[in-house]
Amino acid sequence: RVREAVVSTQSTGRAVAIENKIIVLGGGNEGIVDELHVYNTKANEWSEPHVSGQVPENGVAAFGIAVQGHNIYIHGGMMEYCEYSNEMFMLNTHSWEWSHVNITNKDMVSPRLGHSFTLVGSTVYVFGGLGCEVDDQNQFIPRYLNDIYTIDINPSEEQQGLSWSREDPAGDAPCPRESHTCVCTKDANEKSGALYIFGGMSSKAERMGDLWRLDLAKMIWIPVIAIGLPPLPRSLHTANVIGNKMYIFGGWVAINQKAKNKTVFLPEKEYKCTNSTACFNMDTITWEPVYTEGFEDALPRSRAGHASAVVNSRLYIISGRDGYHRAYNNQTCFKDMWFLETDKPPVPNRVQLIRASTSTLEICWIPVATADAYLLQIQRLDNSDVHEWYDVAVVKGNSLVVSHHHSKPSSEELDENKPIERLELSPGTTYRFRIAAINACGRGDFSEPAAFKTCVPGFPGAPSSIRISKGNDGAHLAWDPPANSNGNISEYSVYLAIKNSQSTESPSSLAFVLVYRGDSPSCTVKTTSLQNAHVDQTNKPAIIFRIAAKNEKGYGPATQVRWLQDTKTSSNKRPVDKMS
Repeated sequence: RVREAVVSTQSTGRAVAIENKIIVLGGGNEGIVDELHVYNTKANEWSEPHVSGQVPENGVAAFGIAVQGHNIYIHGGMMEYCEYSNEMFMLNTHSWEWSHVNITNKDMVSPRLGHSFTLVGSTVYVFGGLGCEVDDQNQFIPRYLNDIYTIDINPSEEQQGLSWSREDPAGDAPCPRESHTCVCTKDANEKSGALYIFGGMSSKAERMGDLWRLDLAKMIWIPVIAIGLPPLPRSLHTANVIGNKMYIFGGWVAINQKAKNKTVFLPEKEYKCTNSTACFNMDTITWEPVYTEGFEDALPRSRAGHASAVVNSRLYIISGRDGYHRAYNNQTCFKDMWFLETDKPPVPNRVQLIRASTSTLEICWIPVATADAYLLQIQRLDNSDVHEWYDVAVVKGNSLVVSHHHSKPSSEELDENKPIERLELSPGTTYRFRIAAINACGRGDFSEPAAFKTCVPGFPGAPSSIRISKGNDGAHLAWDPPANSNGNISEYSVYLAIKNSQSTESPSSLAFVLVYRGDSPSCTVKTTSLQNAHVDQTNKPAIIFRIAAKNEKGYGPATQVRWLQDTKTSSNKRPVDKMS
C-alpha cells in the first residue's frame, strides 16, 4: 500500500516508531538535511514539529538511531563536507527538544557512518561501520570496521555518567562492513536473547549476504546457517522485527552474470537496487518465502538507503534512492511511503451498543489499527435450538445502524443467480453480534459475541449522547433523553460496574449497582462509589456505566458507556469516546 509522503527526496535518513507515530530524521540528496517529519498512522497526517535545544548542526546522514520510551538517540553519521561524527544526541519527543549527550570517553568509539546502533533494554550496541584511517579532512582513506561497543543510556548513580565499553565476544567475528543491519530478538535483554546482523558492504566493495548471531548471554559470535533460500547479498537495505520475524527490504545488490557455468560478481559500478522482501524466522532459523501480490506499479520501486519503521504489524518504507544511473553520476530519490501488511488483523473487542429502537440497533466497535474493513454478523436468540450466524454487512467504518440482515446463514454458500433476501429486526428480540477485521492478508478471527435487545413497543428507547467529566467530588454524567420516549420520561437510573471476584471481563457477567435514580438527565457519581468500580481492560482501561429511562410502561433498554481512564494523569480524565 502506498501513502503520500511529505519528506524531502532523500536517502540514508532514519525512522523510528513511537506508539502510532513515525518520526523521520536527517538524510541527504544534494546535501545533508536537518529536517524532521512526523507521520501519524491513525490520522494519516504528516507534521513538522518545531524543535529546540542543541540541534545537531547542519543535519546528519547514515547515522545510528534507537528509541527508548519517548526519547530518540542518534549517534555518528556523516555531516556536511563529508565529515564523520562520533557525537550522540537525544530528542525528547514530548517537548521536541534536542540535547547533546555527554560521554566521558566519547573518543573510544571512532567517528563512523553506516554502523548499527541497536538498543537492548537500556544498553546500546554499536557494531561496524565506515571510518577513516587518518584524521585529515583533505585525505580520506576508508577504514571498514567490525568492532563492537556498548553504552548504558540509563546509568546508575555509581557509574557517574555515560561511558563506552569495548566488547570482545568469543568466536570468529563478522568481517568489517558498513551499511549492514542489526536487530534484536523480541525477548532480548542485557542477559539473554541475541542480535542478528545481516549483509552490508565489505572493504573489497562486495555486498555481503551472511547472517550472524551475537548471543548476549554468552557474548559469542555464531555464524547462522539457516534453512531455506536466503536473500541476495546487499547493503543499504533495512531490517525490522515483527513478532519473531525479521523483514529485510530493498538495498543494493550486485548484478550477476553467468560465465563458464559459474556466477561472477562484476566490479563496484555494476549493481542495481532491488525491491525484494525477505523474511527470517528467528525461532525456526528459517528464511521464509514472502509473497507480495500485485502488479509492478502496486509495489514499491527498487531502492536503497531508505528508512523504515514498524507500527503494529505494518512495515513502513519511506523515501530512498534508486541508484539506477549511479555510473553516470545521476540518481533518483523518492518522495513516497509504502506499508507492507504482514499479518491478518487481531481479534476486535466486543461490539458495543449506542442506542436501540423497536426495529434497529445502532452499534459501534473500537477500531483495529491494521483493519481496512469489518465483517459484521448477527444471531437471533429465540427458543430455537439452532442459532445460525447471518451476515449483516462489510463495513468500512466502526459503527452501523442495523435494521436487517441476510436471510441465508453465513455457513451456506450464496447463489450468485439469486438476489439476496433481507430479514428485518423484530421488536423486543435479543440479537447477538460478532465482528471480524479484514485487511490485505485476509480476515482475522471473530470477536466474542455481545447481545442486545430491540425495544418493546411503548417502552422508551435508550438515553443517548452520554457525556462524562471528572470533578473534585467524582464523575459528572449528563445525557440526552431517548429519541423515542413513547410518552413522558418519569425517571432515569444509572448503574456502575463494580469489582466482583467471580465476574469475568464479559459485560454480560459484570455486577452492577444503582448509583443514581431521579428525573434529571444528569448526576454525580461520588468518588467513594468510583473507588469500588470495576476497571475494564478489554482495550484501554475504562469504568463502565449503564443508563436507562422510564416512562408509563416501565424501563427501556440501557445505554452502556465506557469512561476511559487516563493512566498517565489522574487529575484530568477525558470523557469516553466509545459507547456500548
